[in-house]
Amino acid sequence: MSQPLIAARNAPVRQLKTSPDARPELQVIAPPVRPRLRLPLPVACVVLLTLGLLGLLMTNIAIAGDAYEITDLQVTSGRIADQQQAVAESLARQSSPEQLAARAAELGMVPAPDAVHLTSSGAVGEATPAPTPSATAGTQGRTPAN
Repeated sequence: MSQPLIAARNAPVRQLKTSPDARPELQVIAPPVRPRLRLPLPVACVVLLTLGLLGLLMTNIAIAGDAYEITDLQVTSGRIADQQQAVAESLARQSSPEQLAARAAELGMVPAPDAVHLTSSGAVGEATPAPTPSATAGTQGRTPAN
């Protein structure tokens, strides 16, 4: 241990020599009365509650507006899907073999007689010329293009 601590332990304790008459009389002292306002806490609670409810109301209004927008977009999407289906059906009708043959005949095209297939060993089949189209089929409403 260090020397100052040993010296502090061995030091004599001083006692105050006072007489019982010199002791002051103890009194109860009340704290000073301060007027405290109890109003700020309830006002703060009401303001906080009001702001929370207004925030909730604005959130609900925004959600409802988005719901209406989603409904409108779903209706528009359904309408566009119906249009797409109608166009796909029209395309399927126009690309049927009967329609293609009729439009080809209107243009003056004739069906090929027999097909000739080319292979590495040569041509398979016999080439024959296509028949000449009828004069009335290819010239209805059209001018010849040279």
